[in-house]
Amino acid sequence: MSVSMTLALTSIDAAAESNPKIYRWKDKNGHWVYSDVPQPGSKEVKLNASALTMPSVDTKILEQMDTTPTIQYTAKITSPEHEQTIRDNSGSVYVTGTIEPRFTQGLSVQLFLNGTATGPKQTNTQFALRGIDRGEHSVVMKVFNQKGMLVAQSDVHKFFLHRNTVNN
Repeated sequence: MSVSMTLALTSIDAAAESNPKIYRWKDKNGHWVYSDVPQPGSKEVKLNASALTMPSVDTKILEQMDTTPTIQYTAKITSPEHEQTIRDNSGSVYVTGTIEPRFTQGLSVQLFLNGTATGPKQTNTQFALRGIDRGEHSVVMKVFNQKGMLVAQSDVHKFFLHRNTVNN
């Protein structure tokens, strides 16, 4: 294709884009429909302006943003005290904790003993552990939101359990 032919086709395409053809027809409900693609029974609309241009619009306001403030939760084990020695021959240990700000609907809490969950997630911060072996143990309380995502975790809390042996 020659250079002059290419320039001619390019100028025709540019002219077609600057003066697009618009067609209109009535749909089955009797409403007017406008398109740049002709349909059976459509008629070309004559435009008064040589080119229709619209200024660009900032559409950032259409993006949905989560305006819910993110709450920063903290979790703390309050009992037993850190490095407390507990004497219980049955191996029972009662763990309690607090969550700040106040425990709200949708949150759940799970206690981990020596890195393993002691049971399912629950909606209060009181835990009863049974049959714990004597020795050193660590507990961590984790707080989860409605989606199951971790939102807070207590510091590792260590305690020592003393139980009488059969020989004593």
